[in-house]
Amino acid sequence: MGETEYVKVYVDVILLVNFIMDYFILWATGKIINYNIKTSRIIVGAFFGATYSLVILFPEWPLLTSLFIKVLCSVFMICIAYGMSTIGKILKALTFMYLVSFAMGGTVIGAVYLLDSKPSYLQALNGVGILWGINYWWLIIAIIVAIFIGYGGFSCLKKNWLHQQLFNMLTINIKDNKTIIPALLDTGNQLSEPTTKNPVVVVEIDALKKIIPDYILNKVREDDNKIYDLVTSLDKEWSSRLSLIPFNSVGKNHGIMIGFRPDSIEIKSKYQNIIVSNVVLGLVNRSLSKEGKYRALLHPQIFQEKS
Repeated sequence: MGETEYVKVYVDVILLVNFIMDYFILWATGKIINYNIKTSRIIVGAFFGATYSLVILFPEWPLLTSLFIKVLCSVFMICIAYGMSTIGKILKALTFMYLVSFAMGGTVIGAVYLLDSKPSYLQALNGVGILWGINYWWLIIAIIVAIFIGYGGFSCLKKNWLHQQLFNMLTINIKDNKTIIPALLDTGNQLSEPTTKNPVVVVEIDALKKIIPDYILNKVREDDNKIYDLVTSLDKEWSSRLSLIPFNSVGKNHGIMIGFRPDSIEIKSKYQNIIVSNVVLGLVNRSLSKEGKYRALLHPQIFQEKS
């Protein structure tokens, strides 16, 4: 009879390595999908995932390494880290979590294969993959990958996707009137209305002649000192749509822009059609494009929330 082969397993090493990896996987997932990252919750979620890795110590319980249990464990990690309650958000986070995991794991295995001259191999113990003979400094590579994905890599891809939708046709609806103007997606536009935090779409005043009375537009064209007079002089129907938006720009600090709430806006491009009502128009008394290619600057948050 052959001798029984024993594998030496260090529980503390397994816990530590998996905790670190799970932490950065959860962190990168949250960065990609713009979830509110709370370090304490991610730590708890990562610890839960690291604890699950100890199933390699119980080969007599194969159910623990079934696909269903693995996915369930991942769902618990996501819910612990981000407190999500809807199926849609969970599935979205789960998808990106696995993509980050595959990117990190594939990078480590590839780097070890190409650059490490010492013998090492991947062995499956009770359904859990373990790298034997590996220098754990290679795991730093996986962490770097997670940081790159969270901070830069996926953001670059997302930015490229947004740039494909730079030019759009914007329909602004106020009461029973509407106007259609060309609009540019401006990734640098981070203006929001102070009270509601709704995104601000910057629009040329002259582009709104069809839907906003002239006496309001003329007041907006006047000096900043007239802005407060405008707000107090209008009837309730129109004044309820107005707000004051503070902004800073080159050559003008602590400026005030008139905000105007439309009934809705519709953004059309060859990729999608978006209709939203929780936006504010920021009125400016100048041309936004010298060539007249666009007359409004769209806020990127509108696209991100609908993606």
